[in-house]
Amino acid sequence: MIHYLKIKNFGPIKDEMEINFEVADSNGLDDYVVEMPDKIQLIKLIYIYGANASGKTTILNAFEFLRYLLIHPKNEKEEVLDFEPFLFCDRPYSKHSFLELAFYVSDIRYIYNLEFTKTSIVSEKLAFYQTKKPTELFSRSTDLKKRFSKIDFGSKIKVPAREKDLLESNTLHNNTVLGAYAKTNVDIPELEALNKWFISFFFGLITSNHMLNEFTSRLIERDPQANVWINTLLNKADSQLMEVKVGSYEEGLNKMLQGSLNRNTVIRGTTYRLSTQELRNRFVSFLPKASLEKPLFHEINFIHKITDTKTFTLPYESESSGTKKYFGLSGPLYDVVHYPRMLCIDELETSLHPDLMKYYLQVFLLNSKKSQLLITTHSTALLDNEDFIRRDALWLCEKQDTGSINLYSAADFDSNTLRKDSSIQKAYKTGRLGAKPNLGSPYIDNNK
Repeated sequence: MIHYLKIKNFGPIKDEMEINFEVADSNGLDDYVVEMPDKIQLIKLIYIYGANASGKTTILNAFEFLRYLLIHPKNEKEEVLDFEPFLFCDRPYSKHSFLELAFYVSDIRYIYNLEFTKTSIVSEKLAFYQTKKPTELFSRSTDLKKRFSKIDFGSKIKVPAREKDLLESNTLHNNTVLGAYAKTNVDIPELEALNKWFISFFFGLITSNHMLNEFTSRLIERDPQANVWINTLLNKADSQLMEVKVGSYEEGLNKMLQGSLNRNTVIRGTTYRLSTQELRNRFVSFLPKASLEKPLFHEINFIHKITDTKTFTLPYESESSGTKKYFGLSGPLYDVVHYPRMLCIDELETSLHPDLMKYYLQVFLLNSKKSQLLITTHSTALLDNEDFIRRDALWLCEKQDTGSINLYSAADFDSNTLRKDSSIQKAYKTGRLGAKPNLGSPYIDNNK
């Protein structure tokens, strides 16, 4: 599980900021809390509120950036890192950026420090805590002129010289040590365990632009338990929805291609005809081989019960945007409920009724074990129920006059601003907590 992430000089974040999952408010909402062996209590769900362009998504992007660095190494020396530093300053690309991640793997606490620029990893350090004192796993430094990396392992980590040299030679100046390890033919058990954990635990970032129907379809197709669970979840959201049936990849692809063929007036207006199979073969021949390892198209049908004896079938394309969004999100929800995962969702409320969004989060809280969910949202409806949302789970993001952002928790406010018996929703709506747009009068003078 994640303890905290510290971020500096990353996008609109200028000075060091921290998103922290540690419990700060003992209010008895135990569904949120997981206690680690060292007695640190972590919460499973954090909400980030803020105005548009306030930097909320940047926090999620920092997790996603780190995930990619650790499990998707660069292949070429000239590739740059996929981020921008704080740009509202002189010579922004000359300044170093920093991330620090504290996390637990197999109940052992780790702290990972990363210093980097747009072009290079400057330094890394990874330590773990089997006692109260940290034990260094490795440290790495980079000669930025020669673009050469040097790795030093801690005294308690036994790495043969040959394997160390091989890993060091594969650690390009723009790769992390763990990223380089993922593509190096060496066996270092301590790094192997961490590599597997990062791949498994970090689900990734979901935005409103992501189409999740294929992920959920593949889950239903290959896992009977997931099929039953997801259909039960969808039925609770829409009692008329009896079942979602997922067809094979072949059926979905052929149907898509046949539809494209029928809509192509140029082809239909000639005597030349292509069969669906011929069109499919030509289409597939242009696809990269790697993309064929996973299904690209499934036929998805929703079975609706209209009366006790009558049902109707609607294709995925005919369903509402809300139903399609909820169907897509049901797959990741199944995953984080049944396996330890970290899932980031940007603007979860998009196309979802507030009650449905709350129910989605309740399912996660009540059924997950050691998973964590980090979401951004504008939905103030969630703040209405004091028995649902913890104050240390509510974080707020606000843009400053300098262009940088400020990130803080509702648990940070003293009793003069937010008493224990105060309404969080009212405090936020009236601006006492900040992180709201300052719009002013809706009147616009056309003469200006």
